[in-house]
Amino acid sequence: MALPHLWAPLLVLFAGLVVTGLTAQALEEQSRSLAEQVYRKQHNALVARLRGYDELPPLYTDGVAPARTINNVAPAELWLATVFKDAVPGMLNLRVDTLERHTKTPLFQAIRAESPDRSQSLRSEVEIGEHRWLVTTLPDSGFLSQPARRSFRFIWLAGLAMTMLATVVVVFLCLRIRRWQSHYRNAEKVSHGYEQQLNNMQVEKSILRQALNDSEQRSRDLVALSGATICELDEKALTGYISPQVVELLNKAPADLAGTPFEQLVDPTYVENFLRTLQASRQERQIQRIDLKLLDADDRQVSVTLRVLALQDTLHGFSGYRLSLQPGIQAP
Repeated sequence: MALPHLWAPLLVLFAGLVVTGLTAQALEEQSRSLAEQVYRKQHNALVARLRGYDELPPLYTDGVAPARTINNVAPAELWLATVFKDAVPGMLNLRVDTLERHTKTPLFQAIRAESPDRSQSLRSEVEIGEHRWLVTTLPDSGFLSQPARRSFRFIWLAGLAMTMLATVVVVFLCLRIRRWQSHYRNAEKVSHGYEQQLNNMQVEKSILRQALNDSEQRSRDLVALSGATICELDEKALTGYISPQVVELLNKAPADLAGTPFEQLVDPTYVENFLRTLQASRQERQIQRIDLKLLDADDRQVSVTLRVLALQDTLHGFSGYRLSLQPGIQAP
């Protein structure tokens, strides 16, 4: 599976390596430059120790001519050994030669470096009285390169660690982005599926609503054609819906009858039979028929044939009655 945004971790890795390399090189050069400065200061300090003297100590003793050697050691060499005693730093070789005669034998030599770098040697001419000497210093080959190498390795190790850490973090973020994108695509597919289902349900709902409207209109038309009045009662026999045909039947508006007990419309002599019919419809769950008389708005009797059907709801059980009032039939 291809890693998304692969250019991001590669860019971080490349940039980290480039920055680390440039920083390591710059710090290496700086470390070498500082080491060279330290080396020059050490050389100048050794030269300054000699230039602090105007002349050598007197070599005459009681008016006697100077001795050429003392225990086979010339006085100048003894004096130089005294001057530079414990003054030559480690990893540095010191050599003092005389310019008064051509000889390869130095007046004084201190060896501290095991492998001196002759390409970095420094030389300074010093005059003390009538003597002209050449001071030469040689640093150890590792004196200048070791600090630079240590700095170079440290920067590379630190840079590589930080670069790898950043690369791992970016890769982790890329994997998170991929997972989020996968979740988003899946959620988008599910959303499209739900949207399609919703559209289908809307279409079905529109079709069902139209079918219901058609059915209601058909029912109203059939009721109007039959001349019957349809009425719905709740479980307490209170009038709910009543069709407009009640105006022709009883000369009363449907709104005036809403919420009133239906038995108030029944002639008092037929109320008991009406209530028994309701109870029989509820118990037997069949349509019950009764001929009775109702009272219109002027309390005049109107003969009707009443059919009753008890309404049963699967969720709540008994929920009321539905009545059909057919005029024109004389009650016995």
